Amino acid sequence: MAAGAPPDTKEETMEPIPLSGGQLILTNPDDHTLLARDPSLIGGALAHDLDTLQKMRMTCPEVPVGLSAACPPLPEDRDVPLCERYIRTCRAAFKPFVQERPAFYYLHGAENFRALRAAVLAMTDLSGAALMAELPVDADGRMEDGTDVLAAVAVLQRIGVSTIILTAEESQDLTDALRIIAPYARVSLGVRCPAVWLLRDMELPNVELFVPLPHERARRLADLVRTRPHGRTVIPREVDDVALVSDGRDAHFIDWTTGISDEIPCDHELDERLIELEDEAPAAFKLLIEEEEDVITLEENLYMITRPVCLCAQSPELLEKALRVYAGLALYDGTWEQEERILKYFTEKYGLICM
Repeated sequence: MAAGAPPDTKEETMEPIPLSGGQLILTNPDDHTLLARDPSLIGGALAHDLDTLQKMRMTCPEVPVGLSAACPPLPEDRDVPLCERYIRTCRAAFKPFVQERPAFYYLHGAENFRALRAAVLAMTDLSGAALMAELPVDADGRMEDGTDVLAAVAVLQRIGVSTIILTAEESQDLTDALRIIAPYARVSLGVRCPAVWLLRDMELPNVELFVPLPHERARRLADLVRTRPHGRTVIPREVDDVALVSDGRDAHFIDWTTGISDEIPCDHELDERLIELEDEAPAAFKLLIEEEEDVITLEENLYMITRPVCLCAQSPELLEKALRVYAGLALYDGTWEQEERILKYFTEKYGLICM
């Protein structure tokens, strides 16, 4: 199947996703009484700073205690190279947290999807701890920057994020996003929303975790999670006979016979070549990285890429630099064979998909 719309759902071949009964993340040391009252309801604790981390470790020793990590603002100068500069900024911001060794990190506050992805890469550069990522969703199943929520999840779940927490300004946007994501999510899903929304019995398919808003206490949310059904339906998992990939903005579904273009040099004519290929058959672009300048050209032209990308470079160092700036999930078709250990690292770190 070429890139395009999701395959038709075939209920008889799907497997249900094993979900928890709906658990709560504590965000205040004083909420430890909830652990004594209903320990099965509490999935963990989240501290907003290092002092609170120590307090929660003492008051909530029964559950994993994580640390909230705010993504730094993007620089005012958005000129390329931007991605690696921002990754360095994130590493500098996150480095003081690493020595405290929290059970997990909760990344939040990213200005757009590329910033969130860069923050994830920065954190995995520093630590092997579990990662939760907060994903703000807007109308029509997209983020405010236009990124398809399914494309965002496709990337995040392959680069080290184990739990994705959705937020939204409107309850319907949250429900719509969950409906889109649920069949293809391979990680835990949660929400961070006003407690009053749960009074509406809104549909929250495949949601396992609830995180209180900063100004709300966990106690009220706990009562609602425990006593109301809050629409936690289960949408079955889609079969894996196709690969879900992302071009950094939109999601695509491909199979292992997907047509890939001839090699396209990432030189000063890349934008013209991409325009010329728009009406041609290949479902994926093969981009050739031959020198450092090609990585810069790739980053400059990310907005032009509307199909899956196959990256190839003779040097693993150049290939890694390209993988760091490409915001989607790159394909690898064996051009310039790389060592198996390197491909394994690229797959786990950047979500590289080996065809």
